[in-house]
Amino acid sequence: MPNIKKGGNIFATPQSLKAWAIDLSDACGSVIINKKPNVSKISTLIDKFANDYNYNQGVANATEEEE
Repeated sequence: MPNIKKGGNIFATPQSLKAWAIDLSDACGSVIINKKPNVSKISTLIDKFANDYNYNQGVANATEEEE
């Protein structure tokens, strides 16, 4: 995910959500291989999750209101 913020909605497919989760896991670092967390990437990934989630909730709420 080179351009995290402008990529497609992570909830579009199970594969895109899994790719996001793997990116988050990698950004969190590892005690085993002594890799430090990438805090700025973690923040960007969490922001992406929140924005995409809020967008999907807005669409779902608009759909409910139409019914």
